[in-house]
Amino acid sequence: MKRVNSPMMQQEIIDQFSSLSEGKLTTQEWLSWFSDHQDDVEKICGRTAFLKIKPKESFSGVRNLYIGQLGAFDWLKSLKINVDFSDLYKKGWEREFDDFCKAEKQKEIQLQKDVEHKFGYLKDYYPKFFGQLTKSYSNSDVIEAGIQQDFIPNIEKELSIKLPDDLITWYRNVSVLKLEGLEINCNELSVETIQKKQYLVLGEFWLYGDGDQLLYSLETQNIYIFAHENAPPKVIKIASSLSDLIEKKIVFYLKEYES
Repeated sequence: MKRVNSPMMQQEIIDQFSSLSEGKLTTQEWLSWFSDHQDDVEKICGRTAFLKIKPKESFSGVRNLYIGQLGAFDWLKSLKINVDFSDLYKKGWEREFDDFCKAEKQKEIQLQKDVEHKFGYLKDYYPKFFGQLTKSYSNSDVIEAGIQQDFIPNIEKELSIKLPDDLITWYRNVSVLKLEGLEINCNELSVETIQKKQYLVLGEFWLYGDGDQLLYSLETQNIYIFAHENAPPKVIKIASSLSDLIEKKIVFYLKEYES
């Protein structure tokens, strides 16, 4: 049977909203009542007030109490119904938020310890990159330890080139680096001719489009991106050296992604 907007139902809403405003309801009492009466609340209070009061699945119990209390109190005021406004839910939400912030801070401290333990050796070669890792590193990132010196001749023989010192230093510290939109992998190092110039393909760096290749010029030791989605595809210089790529470009990229 379809419900009608009876004076009795409106009075029940007023009573319940008054109890909520005065901080007399528990989370379960409020959520249970609202679940049973949400259609009536929307019909009697209107869509706008309903959306302000409606509990959100992503909110905690005490936050739903506080948000619902604010909306209920405003609706009662619109009817010129005077009720007391308790700060009980507000304080509960503030305590919960404070606890959340403390927990997040502890995670940051633990992350810094983990990064220091795993990658502290990078400080000597790439201090800015290491410093940014303590803020940006997550469990989805991959950083694998560098290769041994005796593997370098094998790579050079396979590619028929002489690796520059800066690349050797990098690969001896980090063999694989996988971050969001960035991958540098010594196991996938290749030589390619792009637009009549020869480059080492270090991996991918999605600065301009997904799948953009990260290029190293053996002639100048500059670093480039092959923006393949550009019309026409274009080789774009992004760093003057590998060190600049790691210490400046990637650090800036991680800072932007973090924010």
